[in-house]
Amino acid sequence: MKLSKNVVIYTSLSAIFTLILIVSIMYFFIDKNIFSQLMSLKFSSISLAVILLVGTIVIGMIVGFAMVGNISHVEKELTLNLEQVGKGTFHKTETKSLQKYELHFKELLNGISKQVEDSKKTVQKLVDEKKALENQQIEDVITKERHRLARELHDSVSQQLFAISMMISAINEVGDTTFKDQLQYIEKMAVNAQSEMRALLLHLRPAQLEGKSLKEGVEKLLADLNGKQSLQLSWTVDEISLSHGVEDHIFRIIQEVLSNTLRHAEANKFELRIRKIEDFVLVRMIDDGKGFDLEKRKNGSYGIQSIIERAKEIGGNAKIISVPDRGTQIEVKVPLVD
Repeated sequence: MKLSKNVVIYTSLSAIFTLILIVSIMYFFIDKNIFSQLMSLKFSSISLAVILLVGTIVIGMIVGFAMVGNISHVEKELTLNLEQVGKGTFHKTETKSLQKYELHFKELLNGISKQVEDSKKTVQKLVDEKKALENQQIEDVITKERHRLARELHDSVSQQLFAISMMISAINEVGDTTFKDQLQYIEKMAVNAQSEMRALLLHLRPAQLEGKSLKEGVEKLLADLNGKQSLQLSWTVDEISLSHGVEDHIFRIIQEVLSNTLRHAEANKFELRIRKIEDFVLVRMIDDGKGFDLEKRKNGSYGIQSIIERAKEIGGNAKIISVPDRGTQIEVKVPLVD
């Protein structure tokens, strides 16, 4: 119905315009007498005026149909583009073959398409930021809970183990040898439990650098541990300029290795070396403990995975060598960045 209406309108306008144009040309550029004679001419009893009228109508219909067809094509294309915009599947179109009156609509649609694409990117960015915020909130909750648990263990279990150790030492000094072997065994268990508790507390509540350099933080950590348990600690740390993020990661790796050594290695000695070699920082940690089968422990050990992941996060790598009954060596190599 709409198409028929357009055909009538454009056909009528074209016919009227064509008729006015032909008559005006003949009237103004041809002598009036000749014009009158031409208008009175007849062809097969049909006057020239009638022929001109019919001819202009035919020409008008041809022009009208052509215009309506072109507009109909544009209308269909615009409708399709709008549907694509509504579905979010519209992409920018080439405008080389479009007529001048189409350009405005195409530019408008391209603008809408760009806004849709920008909206998609904005939504994705918001989703990523929301996920990062959720992860940070979860990490904060876990950290607070670990600190709370560490405080409770330190205030209760650690103090009780220390009290048991003191009581057994006092009993041994009395000189009663009735239960000497049993008491020595209990004392040894208490000492081992204290060492295990220190390692667990180190894991639950890792020390912070708190403005100190890596060298200062490591030396303080090892000095605090030295003498509080049976493991003999030795270390050499070079003064190396590193970013705070890299220092923090290396410090956490050292704490993780120390915690694992105290809890699982049954080692007598632990050696730490931090050196600058060319464009790298090399962190080497060695113990003389019972070692383990790396292939069996690699995928199932949280501590090993944590060490490897932290090294990768700062662009480095971790190399772990362990031989049953002969100890473990861990090397972390981190590139220096100017």
